[in-house]
Amino acid sequence: MANYPIIVCDDDHDLANQLATNINSSIQNLSDDNSSYSELKERVTFVANDFAQAVGYIVANDIKNGIYFLDIELSQQSEAKNGVDLAEFIKKQDENAQIIFVTAYEKYAPLTYRRRIGAIDYISKNLSSDEIIQRLEETLRGAIDNLTNMIKYGNRNFKYKIGRNVFKVSENEVIYIENSTMQHKVHMVTDHGDVEFKGNISQVAKDADFLVKVSQSTLINPNNIQAIDTHNKLIIFDENNAITYSRSYRKVIKQLMTKFEAIDVI
Repeated sequence: MANYPIIVCDDDHDLANQLATNINSSIQNLSDDNSSYSELKERVTFVANDFAQAVGYIVANDIKNGIYFLDIELSQQSEAKNGVDLAEFIKKQDENAQIIFVTAYEKYAPLTYRRRIGAIDYISKNLSSDEIIQRLEETLRGAIDNLTNMIKYGNRNFKYKIGRNVFKVSENEVIYIENSTMQHKVHMVTDHGDVEFKGNISQVAKDADFLVKVSQSTLINPNNIQAIDTHNKLIIFDENNAITYSRSYRKVIKQLMTKFEAIDVI
């Protein structure tokens, strides 16, 4: 199993060091308690206390396939670069980056959705120490699995055709695909916008095994789910994108919630 660099950035020195300690403890627990992770050698690689320190280390060491724990508010000064800015920079440098926001201010969560950071988790500092370590174990397991699969299978692309032209988009960037209001077409929503092309849901489902069917008319990418509202039967990707799943697919939804532990259940 490959070793992945782990970077922490928090403007509070004590909290940053405590988080690093908790991460290392969580890795040890994961290694001790699960034979699939018995060979884990990861430890926190670097602890930064501001945007510039983190950027300097990432660039100087050409960090790739990293796991990043970032506080959103990195300074008391409103004009200063924050954790969301840092996450955007990281994504440009490290396309496989696994980003986790750790903050006491849950009000900032919508900001990460609006800017489509693609964070895999959002951990509140207000949790108890035991709860944080448990959450870290779950998040680290997800991040390590994601990176292992990316390296093993590569960043695969989803291809579609408009007219005679063939286009491609990274599978990771696909949010969902649904039937279009136009006959014989489907509507695809991605991190960068949406597009319509000829096709039908049944055929797309056969061609795109990374998507999961949650109704007769909709396929979703489970890796991009932020939350599931079981009361209203909603799958939430960000504050601008949510779809309804069918009651007949409740078993599928339960399986997703079990498999993808970073998904918030409302």
